[in-house]
Amino acid sequence: MKTKIQLLAYIATILLISSCKSDKKEQIKEVEVAKNEIKGECPSFILDNKENNLNISVFLDLSDRITRPKTILSDTENLKSIAKAFTNHVKTKKLILLQDKIQLYFNPAPTNNTINSISEKLHIEFDKNSPKAKIIDTEELYATQPSEIYNLALADSENPKDFPGSDIWRFFKDNVKDYTISDCHRNILVILTDGYMYHENSQMKEDNMSSYLTPNFLDKLPLANSKWETTLDEKGYGFIKANNGLEDLEVLVIGVESLNPKNPYAIDVMRAYWTNWFNEMGVKKFKIQNADLASSVEKVIEDFVNP
Repeated sequence: MKTKIQLLAYIATILLISSCKSDKKEQIKEVEVAKNEIKGECPSFILDNKENNLNISVFLDLSDRITRPKTILSDTENLKSIAKAFTNHVKTKKLILLQDKIQLYFNPAPTNNTINSISEKLHIEFDKNSPKAKIIDTEELYATQPSEIYNLALADSENPKDFPGSDIWRFFKDNVKDYTISDCHRNILVILTDGYMYHENSQMKEDNMSSYLTPNFLDKLPLANSKWETTLDEKGYGFIKANNGLEDLEVLVIGVESLNPKNPYAIDVMRAYWTNWFNEMGVKKFKIQNADLASSVEKVIEDFVNP
């Protein structure tokens, strides 16, 4: 009897030790996962599926371009298309693999708290616990909220023609890596702009390179003839490099249009500025889209997001 009791006690001890080891392993695993999250690293099952995890960032150019006819309408239609392309992607994934997000950015940040609140609503993330209704909610939010942002931005200026500009150059210098690039995702930045670049606090010039490109500045450049490309290359005209190491970022620029009626090559020049800039910063993939009909741009967005 005593031997049987000792045997049972021995078995119980073994089970307890085994259980403690198992608990300890689980605790270590939890600690490792927590450390990974703190470092910004991904669990392997997410990292293995990285190219199928969308991280879409949208940058809105709230400069004086939004005072021009049809700009707001065009932008809001494009934002709908971006959200639709994003949700189309989400719909194709298994629930367990959902790890996708979309968000909106400006630079400088608006002083209007309501605009910032709307922007927070448009920061949407999907994971395995997200309900299906969130897909419809995302499409509805991106269809209705952006127009309010534009209306508030216009109302905040006593003189709509006196905008400080939208600091795209500074966004690429100071924020693009922290805000738009995740190790766990395929990173896409969509910029809604007219192709010009200017902000009152970012006016740098180094030889023939600059941090800005305005209609007036472009008119002064000797790039209004068929030899514009040769002149641009020889003289070294372009944007000053703002960053490097952007090999994990894809960029889609939408809305490029000419405000230089005397220069038939203005859009070509702007495309060259942006193309050279992205190449110098190492951007993985990019496309520069003109300000075309929303129905045409919708296909461009869908093909870029879901190739």
